[in-house]
Amino acid sequence: MKKYFLAALIAFSSLANAQTILEDQFQFNFLAINPAFAGARESFSMNAMLGNQFNGTLRPQQIYQLFSTDGVIQQGRGGLGLQAFNSNSTGFNNSGVKVSYAYRKQIGDLFSVALGADVGFIYQPTILAGLGLKQMYPYAGLGGLLNAERFYVGLSKPVAFIKDEGLFNSKKPFYTMLGFSLGEYDGTMFNISALIETNKTEGNGFHLNGKAWFGRKFGLGVSYRSQEVNKIRVNKLIPMAEFQVSDAIRLGASYDSKPPTFQTPNSTSNFRQNGILQIYFRYEGLGSERSTNRLKYY
Repeated sequence: MKKYFLAALIAFSSLANAQTILEDQFQFNFLAINPAFAGARESFSMNAMLGNQFNGTLRPQQIYQLFSTDGVIQQGRGGLGLQAFNSNSTGFNNSGVKVSYAYRKQIGDLFSVALGADVGFIYQPTILAGLGLKQMYPYAGLGGLLNAERFYVGLSKPVAFIKDEGLFNSKKPFYTMLGFSLGEYDGTMFNISALIETNKTEGNGFHLNGKAWFGRKFGLGVSYRSQEVNKIRVNKLIPMAEFQVSDAIRLGASYDSKPPTFQTPNSTSNFRQNGILQIYFRYEGLGSERSTNRLKYY
Protein backbone atom coordinates (compact mmCIF):
# COMPACT_ATOMS: atom_id res chain seq x y z
CA MET A 1 0.00 0.00 0.00
CA LYS A 2 2.83 2.35 0.85
CA LYS A 3 4.38 1.72 -2.58
CA TYR A 4 1.16 2.68 -4.40
CA PHE A 5 0.69 5.73 -2.21
CA LEU A 6 4.22 6.91 -2.98
CA ALA A 7 3.74 6.37 -6.70
CA ALA A 8 0.52 8.36 -6.63
CA LEU A 9 2.20 11.13 -4.65
CA ILE A 10 5.03 11.41 -7.19
CA ALA A 11 2.59 11.43 -10.09
CA PHE A 12 0.45 14.08 -8.44
CA SER A 13 3.51 16.24 -7.75
CA SER A 14 4.19 16.22 -11.49
CA LEU A 15 0.61 17.41 -12.00
CA ALA A 16 1.39 20.41 -9.82
CA ASN A 17 3.39 21.98 -12.64
CA ALA A 18 0.64 21.37 -15.18
CA GLN A 19 -2.11 23.70 -16.29
CA THR A 20 -5.78 22.87 -15.99
CA ILE A 21 -7.54 21.60 -19.08
CA LEU A 22 -8.87 25.13 -19.64
CA GLU A 23 -5.41 26.52 -20.36
CA ASP A 24 -4.07 23.44 -22.10
CA GLN A 25 -6.94 23.16 -24.61
CA PHE A 26 -7.41 26.87 -25.28
CA GLN A 27 -7.55 26.74 -29.09
CA PHE A 28 -11.28 27.60 -29.16
CA ASN A 29 -11.32 29.68 -25.97
CA PHE A 30 -8.83 32.55 -25.58
CA LEU A 31 -10.74 33.69 -22.48
CA ALA A 32 -9.03 30.83 -20.61
CA ILE A 33 -5.67 32.55 -21.16
CA ASN A 34 -6.61 36.21 -20.69
CA PRO A 35 -9.58 37.59 -18.67
CA ALA A 36 -9.48 40.81 -20.73
CA PHE A 37 -11.06 38.84 -23.61
CA ALA A 38 -14.38 38.92 -21.72
CA GLY A 39 -16.77 40.74 -24.04
CA ALA A 40 -14.02 41.50 -26.58
CA ARG A 41 -15.96 39.89 -29.44
CA GLU A 42 -18.81 42.36 -28.83
CA SER A 43 -21.53 39.71 -28.68
CA PHE A 44 -23.00 37.26 -26.23
CA SER A 45 -21.84 33.69 -26.79
CA MET A 46 -21.88 30.25 -25.17
CA ASN A 47 -19.25 27.61 -25.93
CA ALA A 48 -19.11 23.92 -25.05
CA MET A 49 -16.00 21.77 -25.62
CA LEU A 50 -15.91 18.01 -25.09
CA GLY A 51 -12.65 16.03 -25.01
CA ASN A 52 -12.77 12.43 -26.23
CA GLN A 53 -10.20 9.62 -26.37
CA PHE A 54 -10.27 6.34 -28.29
CA ASN A 55 -8.89 3.75 -25.87
CA GLY A 56 -9.07 0.53 -27.87
CA THR A 57 -12.79 0.63 -28.67
CA LEU A 58 -14.88 2.21 -31.41
CA ARG A 59 -16.79 4.22 -28.84
CA PRO A 60 -14.78 7.21 -27.56
CA GLN A 61 -14.35 7.88 -23.86
CA GLN A 62 -15.23 11.41 -22.82
CA ILE A 63 -12.50 12.65 -20.50
CA TYR A 64 -13.35 16.32 -20.03
CA GLN A 65 -16.11 18.88 -20.44
CA LEU A 66 -15.48 22.61 -20.81
CA PHE A 67 -18.04 25.42 -20.81
CA SER A 68 -17.54 29.14 -21.31
CA THR A 69 -19.83 32.09 -21.86
CA ASP A 70 -19.14 35.79 -22.11
CA GLY A 71 -20.75 38.98 -23.36
CA VAL A 72 -20.85 42.75 -23.26
CA ILE A 73 -22.27 44.68 -20.29
CA GLN A 74 -22.38 48.33 -19.22
CA GLN A 75 -23.26 49.58 -22.73
CA GLY A 76 -20.08 48.12 -24.15
CA ARG A 77 -17.74 49.44 -21.45
CA GLY A 78 -17.45 46.07 -19.74
CA GLY A 79 -17.41 42.36 -20.37
CA LEU A 80 -18.38 39.46 -18.13
CA GLY A 81 -17.42 35.82 -18.56
CA LEU A 82 -17.96 32.48 -16.84
CA GLN A 83 -15.98 29.27 -17.37
CA ALA A 84 -16.32 25.81 -15.85
CA PHE A 85 -14.65 22.47 -16.43
CA ASN A 86 -14.55 18.87 -15.29
CA SER A 87 -11.60 16.70 -16.30
CA ASN A 88 -10.19 13.19 -15.87
CA SER A 89 -7.46 13.70 -18.46
CA THR A 90 -4.48 13.32 -16.08
CA GLY A 91 -5.59 10.26 -14.10
CA PHE A 92 -7.04 12.46 -11.35
CA ASN A 93 -10.48 14.03 -11.45
CA ASN A 94 -10.44 17.80 -11.07
CA SER A 95 -13.00 20.50 -11.73
CA GLY A 96 -13.25 24.24 -11.42
CA VAL A 97 -15.11 27.47 -12.06
CA LYS A 98 -13.75 30.87 -13.07
CA VAL A 99 -15.46 34.28 -13.41
CA SER A 100 -13.86 37.02 -15.52
CA TYR A 101 -14.55 40.74 -15.78
CA ALA A 102 -13.03 43.26 -18.19
CA TYR A 103 -13.35 47.04 -18.35
CA ARG A 104 -12.98 48.34 -21.90
CA LYS A 105 -12.17 51.85 -23.15
CA GLN A 106 -12.55 52.81 -26.80
CA ILE A 107 -9.70 55.04 -28.05
CA GLY A 108 -11.06 56.96 -31.03
CA ASP A 109 -12.18 54.82 -33.96
CA LEU A 110 -8.95 52.81 -34.18
CA PHE A 111 -8.65 50.54 -31.15
CA SER A 112 -9.81 49.71 -27.65
CA VAL A 113 -7.93 48.93 -24.43
CA ALA A 114 -9.22 46.51 -21.81
CA LEU A 115 -8.11 45.51 -18.32
CA GLY A 116 -9.43 42.25 -16.94
CA ALA A 117 -9.41 40.16 -13.77
CA ASP A 118 -10.54 36.65 -12.96
CA VAL A 119 -11.32 34.77 -9.75
CA GLY A 120 -12.06 31.11 -9.43
CA PHE A 121 -11.27 27.83 -7.77
CA ILE A 122 -10.11 24.33 -8.64
CA TYR A 123 -11.50 21.33 -6.80
CA GLN A 124 -9.19 18.33 -6.88
CA PRO A 125 -7.65 15.52 -4.83
CA THR A 126 -5.03 16.29 -2.23
CA ILE A 127 -2.71 13.29 -1.78
CA LEU A 128 -1.28 14.64 1.47
CA ALA A 129 -4.72 14.51 3.08
CA GLY A 130 -5.41 11.00 1.87
CA LEU A 131 -6.32 9.28 -1.38
CA GLY A 132 -9.79 10.11 -2.64
CA LEU A 133 -10.16 13.28 -0.60
CA LYS A 134 -10.63 16.60 -2.40
CA GLN A 135 -10.04 20.20 -1.48
CA MET A 136 -10.93 23.57 -2.98
CA TYR A 137 -8.11 25.94 -4.02
CA PRO A 138 -9.12 29.54 -4.84
CA TYR A 139 -7.04 31.66 -7.22
CA ALA A 140 -7.09 35.01 -9.05
CA GLY A 141 -5.41 36.56 -12.08
CA LEU A 142 -5.08 39.66 -14.28
CA GLY A 143 -4.86 40.51 -17.97
CA GLY A 144 -4.79 43.33 -20.50
CA LEU A 145 -5.78 43.57 -24.16
CA LEU A 146 -5.26 46.12 -26.92
CA ASN A 147 -7.50 45.39 -29.88
CA ALA A 148 -7.95 46.97 -33.32
CA GLU A 149 -9.90 45.78 -36.34
CA ARG A 150 -7.08 43.63 -37.72
CA PHE A 151 -4.76 42.94 -34.78
CA TYR A 152 -4.56 42.49 -31.04
CA VAL A 153 -1.89 42.39 -28.33
CA GLY A 154 -2.51 40.82 -24.93
CA LEU A 155 -0.60 40.37 -21.67
CA SER A 156 -1.93 38.16 -18.89
CA LYS A 157 -1.22 36.17 -15.78
CA PRO A 158 -4.44 34.20 -15.22
CA VAL A 159 -3.04 32.66 -12.03
CA ALA A 160 -1.33 35.50 -10.19
CA PHE A 161 -2.33 34.16 -6.77
CA ILE A 162 -3.45 30.75 -5.59
CA LYS A 163 -3.85 29.27 -2.15
CA ASP A 164 -1.58 26.26 -1.61
CA GLU A 165 -0.06 26.63 -5.05
CA GLY A 166 1.87 23.35 -4.83
CA LEU A 167 -1.17 21.45 -6.11
CA PHE A 168 -2.12 23.54 -9.13
CA ASN A 169 -0.26 25.60 -11.65
CA SER A 170 2.70 26.33 -9.40
CA LYS A 171 4.58 27.73 -12.39
CA LYS A 172 2.07 30.64 -12.69
CA PRO A 173 2.77 31.36 -16.38
CA PHE A 174 2.85 34.84 -17.88
CA TYR A 175 1.34 34.99 -21.37
CA THR A 176 2.15 37.37 -24.21
CA MET A 177 -0.35 37.20 -27.07
CA LEU A 178 -0.25 38.71 -30.54
CA GLY A 179 -2.59 38.25 -33.48
CA PHE A 180 -3.39 39.82 -36.84
CA SER A 181 -5.98 39.26 -39.55
CA LEU A 182 -5.51 39.44 -43.32
CA GLY A 183 -7.90 39.26 -46.26
CA GLU A 184 -11.54 40.14 -46.73
CA TYR A 185 -14.06 39.65 -43.94
CA ASP A 186 -16.72 38.22 -46.25
CA GLY A 187 -14.25 36.48 -48.56
CA THR A 188 -11.07 34.58 -47.73
CA MET A 189 -9.69 35.63 -44.34
CA PHE A 190 -6.38 34.52 -42.80
CA ASN A 191 -5.91 34.89 -39.05
CA ILE A 192 -2.54 34.29 -37.40
CA SER A 193 -1.82 34.44 -33.68
CA ALA A 194 1.13 33.66 -31.43
CA LEU A 195 1.39 33.05 -27.71
CA ILE A 196 4.57 33.04 -25.59
CA GLU A 197 4.34 31.33 -22.22
CA THR A 198 6.98 32.51 -19.74
CA ASN A 199 7.66 30.39 -16.65
CA LYS A 200 10.07 30.60 -13.72
CA THR A 201 10.14 26.92 -12.78
CA GLU A 202 9.97 25.32 -16.25
CA GLY A 203 11.04 26.10 -19.78
CA ASN A 204 9.08 28.66 -21.75
CA GLY A 205 6.40 27.66 -24.23
CA PHE A 206 5.62 28.92 -27.72
CA HIS A 207 2.34 28.55 -29.62
CA LEU A 208 1.71 29.59 -33.22
CA ASN A 209 -1.82 29.37 -34.63
CA GLY A 210 -3.01 29.88 -38.19
CA LYS A 211 -6.55 29.67 -39.51
CA ALA A 212 -8.13 30.34 -42.90
CA TRP A 213 -11.83 31.19 -43.23
CA PHE A 214 -13.73 30.94 -46.50
CA GLY A 215 -16.78 33.19 -46.74
CA ARG A 216 -17.11 33.03 -42.92
CA LYS A 217 -18.64 29.60 -43.51
CA PHE A 218 -15.78 27.12 -43.23
CA GLY A 219 -12.50 27.43 -41.35
CA LEU A 220 -9.35 25.30 -41.43
CA GLY A 221 -6.41 25.82 -39.10
CA VAL A 222 -3.43 24.37 -37.30
CA SER A 223 -1.74 25.14 -34.00
CA TYR A 224 1.99 24.50 -33.49
CA ARG A 225 3.00 24.14 -29.86
CA SER A 226 6.36 23.81 -28.20
CA GLN A 227 6.16 23.45 -24.42
CA GLU A 228 7.98 21.79 -21.56
CA VAL A 229 6.22 19.17 -19.45
CA ASN A 230 8.13 17.60 -16.56
CA LYS A 231 11.44 18.96 -17.98
CA ILE A 232 10.75 17.31 -21.36
CA ARG A 233 10.31 19.51 -24.45
CA VAL A 234 7.20 18.52 -26.44
CA ASN A 235 6.56 19.78 -29.98
CA LYS A 236 3.24 19.05 -31.65
CA LEU A 237 0.68 20.13 -34.24
CA ILE A 238 -3.05 20.42 -33.49
CA PRO A 239 -5.25 20.52 -36.62
CA MET A 240 -8.59 22.35 -36.37
CA ALA A 241 -11.74 22.67 -38.47
CA GLU A 242 -14.88 24.78 -37.97
CA PHE A 243 -18.19 25.06 -39.80
CA GLN A 244 -20.70 27.90 -39.43
CA VAL A 245 -24.01 26.02 -39.48
CA SER A 246 -26.09 29.21 -39.19
CA ASP A 247 -25.68 32.80 -38.06
CA ALA A 248 -26.02 31.62 -34.47
CA ILE A 249 -24.44 28.15 -34.42
CA ARG A 250 -20.89 26.97 -35.13
CA LEU A 251 -19.42 23.48 -34.86
CA GLY A 252 -15.72 22.61 -34.70
CA ALA A 253 -13.17 19.96 -33.87
CA SER A 254 -9.46 19.68 -33.08
CA TYR A 255 -7.10 16.77 -32.43
CA ASP A 256 -4.24 16.83 -29.93
CA SER A 257 -2.07 13.78 -30.63
CA LYS A 258 0.32 14.50 -27.73
CA PRO A 259 -1.60 15.60 -24.64
CA PRO A 260 0.48 16.08 -21.45
CA THR A 261 1.97 12.84 -20.12
CA PHE A 262 2.67 12.41 -16.40
CA GLN A 263 5.10 9.67 -15.47
CA THR A 264 6.29 7.93 -12.37
CA PRO A 265 9.96 6.94 -11.99
CA ASN A 266 9.10 3.22 -12.34
CA SER A 267 6.97 3.48 -15.47
CA THR A 268 6.78 5.43 -18.70
CA SER A 269 3.13 4.60 -19.29
CA ASN A 270 1.21 4.97 -16.01
CA PHE A 271 -0.19 8.34 -17.02
CA ARG A 272 0.41 8.25 -20.77
CA GLN A 273 -2.59 9.44 -22.72
CA ASN A 274 -3.97 8.72 -26.15
CA GLY A 275 -4.76 11.61 -28.46
CA ILE A 276 -7.66 13.90 -27.57
CA LEU A 277 -10.39 14.72 -30.08
CA GLN A 278 -12.09 17.94 -28.96
CA ILE A 279 -15.61 18.63 -30.22
CA TYR A 280 -16.64 22.29 -30.13
CA PHE A 281 -20.10 23.91 -30.12
CA ARG A 282 -20.69 27.67 -30.14
CA TYR A 283 -23.90 29.67 -29.89
CA GLU A 284 -23.84 33.40 -30.56
CA GLY A 285 -26.44 36.00 -29.57
CA LEU A 286 -29.23 36.83 -31.97
CA GLY A 287 -30.07 39.90 -34.07
CA SER A 288 -28.23 43.15 -33.46
CA GLU A 289 -26.07 41.49 -30.79
CA ARG A 290 -23.98 39.85 -33.50
CA SER A 291 -20.90 41.80 -34.55
CA THR A 292 -18.39 41.78 -37.39
CA ASN A 293 -15.47 41.52 -34.95
CA ARG A 294 -12.62 39.46 -36.39
CA LEU A 295 -11.70 38.10 -32.95
CA LYS A 296 -14.46 35.53 -33.48
CA TYR A 297 -12.42 33.87 -36.23
CA TYR A 298 -8.98 33.30 -34.64
